[in-house]
Amino acid sequence: MSAAWQPYDCESREEVNRLLERERVLNELLRGPLPPGIGLPAEAQVLHIACGPGTWIYLLVLNHPSLLVTGIDKSAYFLQCARHYLAGLDNITLQEYDIRTERGFLPERTFDLVHMRFLAAELPLTVLPEVIAELVKSCKHGSYLYWTECEFPMTNSQPCEQLLSYILHALEVCGRGYAPTCNTLGITAYMSHWLRGAGCRLTQNLAYALDISAGMPAHHAFVRQTRVFSQQFRPLAIEAGIVPYEVYDTATAQALEEMRGADFCGVLFMRSMVAVAP
Repeated sequence: MSAAWQPYDCESREEVNRLLERERVLNELLRGPLPPGIGLPAEAQVLHIACGPGTWIYLLVLNHPSLLVTGIDKSAYFLQCARHYLAGLDNITLQEYDIRTERGFLPERTFDLVHMRFLAAELPLTVLPEVIAELVKSCKHGSYLYWTECEFPMTNSQPCEQLLSYILHALEVCGRGYAPTCNTLGITAYMSHWLRGAGCRLTQNLAYALDISAGMPAHHAFVRQTRVFSQQFRPLAIEAGIVPYEVYDTATAQALEEMRGADFCGVLFMRSMVAVAP
């Protein structure tokens, strides 16, 4: 094992800070917590999936203070952070719930809006359609689902591309790869298919190109995200025989060095969809 490598603690203050930074970048890119065209009544019921430390919920109630928001997450640590972050807001309910394994927990025909983001980081291909179907059942007739996913980036860095290919291969091994013949995750191609399969009517299809190049606002957050991913998937990549640890660690060090350079260029594709529940 490389002496320089340390496992990443996914329940730590460093991870909370990373998620706060990511939310800042996404809020600027998406121009707020909700897309235009979603009109919610006063005291509408909102469900946020995998709420983490509560950053999106905070931005939502800051703009819509009368909403009643339920946030669920599998991490008791993140929920504790969210309770601290959202202290004083009596219209927020936070519950521990693991969408990867638990079914039947959510009440049916309850919510006016379900918000979900980056489910590919949590769920394998075989499970995600079932989760979408259950979330649709939790919606009132005619209410909204707002779903955002992103793909692996395109960059001008060969070490970065190599590292991302190792991470993608590790995702495929654990059933979380969606396009095995491409050097990308592939989840965005499935979104409309699964929503329509659950009976939804699609109303908005929004595409974003996030510039992660050196000097751009999202650059630091992307470098931080890549470092975290490289640590998280290292054990799986090595145990699955994808690459020796010496090669993986060298690729990681070279990729991070090039990404921090002034000449680094990259773009990341993101897709958001708004659907109306049957």
